[in-house]
Parts: sequence; structure tokens; C-alpha cells
Amino acid sequence: MFKPIFTAGLRTPFGRAVKGAYKDVRADDLLVEILDAQSRKHTALWQQGPEDVIVGCAYPEHEQGYNIGRMAALGVGIDVPGMTVNRLCASSMEAVAIAAARIVAGWGGIYLTAGIESMSRIPRRGANFSESERIKNTTPLAYTPNGETAELVARRYPELTRKLQEDLAEQSHTRAFEAHEKGWYADQIHPYLIDRDEFVRFPVDRNKMASLPPAFDENGTVTAATSSPLTDGAASGWVVEAKLARHLGITAGLEFVDAQVSHVAPEVMGLGPVPATRRLFERHKLSAHDIAAFEINEAFAIQVLASALDLDIPLDRVNAWGGAMALGHPLGASGLRLVMTLHDRLKQHGRNGALGIATLCVGGGQGMSILCRWTKL
Repeated sequence: MFKPIFTAGLRTPFGRAVKGAYKDVRADDLLVEILDAQSRKHTALWQQGPEDVIVGCAYPEHEQGYNIGRMAALGVGIDVPGMTVNRLCASSMEAVAIAAARIVAGWGGIYLTAGIESMSRIPRRGANFSESERIKNTTPLAYTPNGETAELVARRYPELTRKLQEDLAEQSHTRAFEAHEKGWYADQIHPYLIDRDEFVRFPVDRNKMASLPPAFDENGTVTAATSSPLTDGAASGWVVEAKLARHLGITAGLEFVDAQVSHVAPEVMGLGPVPATRRLFERHKLSAHDIAAFEINEAFAIQVLASALDLDIPLDRVNAWGGAMALGHPLGASGLRLVMTLHDRLKQHGRNGALGIATLCVGGGQGMSILCRWTKL
């Protein structure tokens, strides 16, 4: 049986879109930068060479277009094919899942995966976004903007008040700050123009947070402070068959056990992690209490709180190093960021066989969840 192992995660710090460090950096150049950094930091893997470069990107057009996976391979000077995957916010998690599935099938042994998004230079929803009347005739709320979906989730869970959402946002920034200060992110960050994620704020000004107006509904509870910001960034990591990984000197890594996708109504997109994670629980006869660490993408505080409530997840196991409200959410790169942080958290946890789940909500009403196990090789 072939076992896929995730290892050697590396990302840029995440930058503030439009105003931050990467606002003038081409998306394809940013991706080449992180792959070039891989060549220097993880030389044994690089010298072995990937069989394919699989890149997630939510809006693969303009500088992110023309199959940026293959273009980045050419840009970094490796003679391998490349492909680009789009499942919106779960794009790079899907890239990892594809690589893992190929290894399980025996179709290959080593893949370089990545994710990229420049929200400064490529507009969200794309430059030529257009709604289909035919699709809306079948599903009238198919194109509900994500901010509005957050408010619709909040209406379903009135007990998850604005204060509770702000509590989670404060916790996200505080945990992210502490993780940076303690050096927990050092192994996964490649300093490029900046050496830390640009959004992290500490101490959090709760008075300022409380003064912000609702962002999407004047009578709502979701604000800019309890939403993930527009972000630029790139992420990467290797998926390697366990025996080959051991041969290359890797002594432990994140073993992929299962990956599941599911769907919810588009207007409550943020609840996507619930059915996807439930599938993992059911397939493997698990509950939330069997999982040592969760990484849940913080598109909005409300959807993390609602997902944790529905799945009975203890919040002290969720995003222990901070989440997207503090770190940022470069759409195509976020799935990989979750996976590499789960890797580093379980490595720190130290128990062989400890389980972890990374999960995100996905635009259009989807969810994706990956079940992993910390494995000594």
C-alpha cells in the first residue's frame, strides 16, 4: 500500500492586497519566487525532482492564467509538466489531494504542489464576471456574494452574537502574534520583501473593533474585523510516497488519510466544512474529540463558530496558531497554508498517529476537508 506524505511546506508571508508588499509583484513571479526558495531550502527533494507541479488558483486569468503551474515550472527552470486546479478557496487543498490520490493509486511518487493568489492584481470573481440567467432560473441564489452568505449564516445562528465573533477575531490575532513571536511559523515562511504576515495586530483594540459598522448588511453582525482580508500570497509543499520520503532523509510527516468534498446551499457557503467533515467522521468512525488539531479557514468568524458548533469541535483545538482573519486569505494559497500549519502543529504535538483535519468553505456552496495523521517514517 502506498502512503502519501506531506512535507516541506513553504510559503511567502501574506501581504495586504492593494496596499501591501506584493501589490506590484506579478502573481506568476511570486509563485516562481516560492518555488525557487524550495529549490534552495529542500535540496534533497528538489534534486529528486517532482513528477508534476500542481498549482491551485482561484482566479486563473491574466498573470495567473495560461496554466500558471506549467509556466512556474518553466520559470524556476525544472523540466517537468504542470497543471492548474480551481476549486476557488480550496484550490491548493485540491492540488494536494490530487497528488495524494495519484500516489495512493501507484501512478507516481513525488509531486510539488503550490497555491497562488494576487488579490491586488486579479479582481475577485475575475475581470469579466457575468451571471447566467439560466443558472439563476434553476438556483436563484447561486451567485450570492460571500459577505452576504456570512450574514445569512449569522441569521441561522442568532446565539453566535457579534461579541462572540469579535472574541474569535481577537483570539485569531493574539494566537497568530504569539506563534510568530515564538518562532512557530519560522520553518514555513520564506521571507520575501517582508518577513511576517502583514495583517496580524496585537494588542487588539476591542473598542475600535466594536465601533466598526456592519460590512454587508446595515442590520447585520459581520464586520471587516470578523472577516478575512483581501490578501496576496503564495504557498508550496511536497507530497511524497512514504518509502521514497524515508530514502530522502525525511523521518516524519503528515500522512494523508482521506479527502472529502461536499456542498451546501450557495447562500450559506460558510457551512461547507460541516458536511465534508461529517463524511470523514462517518467514513472513519471518528468524532471531533478524536482529532488532536483542526485548521478551519477563517473566511468569516461566524462560519467558523457555526461549523464548530454543528460538528461539536472544541474551540481550543481550532487554529491554535491563529487563522485567516489575522494571517490573511489569498484564495488559491489558503488550502495549502492550512495543510502546512496542520503539519507543523502535529509535529509540535509530537504523538505518532495523532489525527488532524484541515477544512474550508468554498464559494458557490461547497466544503472540503482533509483527514491527516502524523506519521513517523
